Amino acid sequence: MKKMTFPLILLPLILLGFIVLGLHAQPFMVTATNYASGFFGVVADENGQPLAVGSLLQLIWDADGDGMDNPSTQPGFWGAPTGDDVLMGTCQAGITGGAPSAGTFVLPGTVTTSTGLCYVRAFHATTPIQGTYFSESVIQYSMPPMNAPTIYGVQFPPTMNRILGSTPIITVDLIPTGSPIVIGPSGGNFQYTIQVHNTTTQSQLTDVWINVMLPNGTIYGPIFQRLNLNLPANTTLTRQMTQSVPMSAPPGVYGYRAHVGDMEPNQIVHQDAFPFEKQGAGGADGLPDDFLGWETSGWEGSEPVAEIPNVFFLGTPYPNPFNPTAQFQFGLPQASSVRIEVYNILGSRVTTLVDKRLDAGYHSVSWNAQGIASGLYLVQMKAGGFVYTQKTLLVK
Repeated sequence: MKKMTFPLILLPLILLGFIVLGLHAQPFMVTATNYASGFFGVVADENGQPLAVGSLLQLIWDADGDGMDNPSTQPGFWGAPTGDDVLMGTCQAGITGGAPSAGTFVLPGTVTTSTGLCYVRAFHATTPIQGTYFSESVIQYSMPPMNAPTIYGVQFPPTMNRILGSTPIITVDLIPTGSPIVIGPSGGNFQYTIQVHNTTTQSQLTDVWINVMLPNGTIYGPIFQRLNLNLPANTTLTRQMTQSVPMSAPPGVYGYRAHVGDMEPNQIVHQDAFPFEKQGAGGADGLPDDFLGWETSGWEGSEPVAEIPNVFFLGTPYPNPFNPTAQFQFGLPQASSVRIEVYNILGSRVTTLVDKRLDAGYHSVSWNAQGIASGLYLVQMKAGGFVYTQKTLLVK
C-alpha cells in the first residue's frame, strides 16, 4: 500500500538570536506558517536548554481521546506508547539555522486520522532508557488530516519535568460516569469523578485546572480551577463532579481535560482526559469569555480533606537542615501503637518523640533540639510492623 511522505522543510527560529546572545528565553515549539507539512521548533531539556541534537521526538495518536498514557517502562520497549496511544512517527532533533530543532514526522498513508487527538513526546536521549528525562506537549491537538498535515501552536513545558520509570509526584485521574457521553441539542450536563493523588511521603502544593478542547481543536478555559492545594503525603483527594454544557455550545466531539501542576506558567506535572459529544446547532456565542453556562460543581471548597493513607510512612523532616525545631509528618492506615525515637550516629537514643496508640490518619510531631549538639541524627518510627528511619541534620 502506498504511503504518503512529506519533505523536510527547515524553519528559521526566532529563538536563535537569544541563544547566540547567551540570553535565557522560554523555549517553545513553533510550526511552519506556510505550506510546510511538518513539525518544527525548539524543545527544552531538564535544565531549560535547547534539546541536544539527535534526541528522540515522537508524534503519538491518542486513539480513544482519553488523555496521554504513560510511556512504557518495559525493558526493550522503554518510552514506547502504551494503552490506546499509537506511535505515528518519530524524528530526531537536528540543526536549523544553527539551533537544535525538530524535523518532519512522516505519517503512514494507511492510518485513519480524520478523528482523534495527538500529542508530541520528547526524550533527552536518542534511545530512551530508565532514568531518561522526557516531556510532553502541554495540550493535545486535533489529528491533522492528510490534505492539511500541519500541527500549529505546539508548546512544551519550560523544562523537562518527568523521568522515565518514575511516578509523577502528583497525578490526576478522570473517571466519567457512563460512556459514551452525549449532550443533546438543548444542552445538559454529565458527571465524573476526579482523583488527585500525592504519590510522595511529603505534603505537596499543586494547582488543579480543567479546560476543554473544542471540536475545531482550540482550547477553551480554564472552566474550573483550584490553586495552591496542599495535599498531605500519600493522599488521594476524590470529588464527584458535575459539568454543565450550554445549548449554544458548538456541536462536535470535545476533549475534557484536567491538569495538575503550576497553572500560570503551564507547568503540567500530569493530566488526564476523556471525550464527550455535543449535538445540535450552536456557535461562538456558546463560548463566552466568562464561561457562563459551563458551570462545574461538586468540589465543595478549595481545601482537600485529609483521607486515610494507604500505607505506613514517616515523611522527611522539615526543614532539613534545621535549627532548633524540625517537624515530621507520619501516616497510619489503621489504628496502631506508634513509637518514634531520635538516635545519634553512634546509635544512642537522644529522645522519644511519640510512644502511644494513635488512630488511623495523618499525624505530625515536632522535635525541639534546643540544647542538643549540631550533627546528623536518625529518626526512627515503629508502627504495625513498619520500621523506617529518616536522617536529619541539626546545624547551629
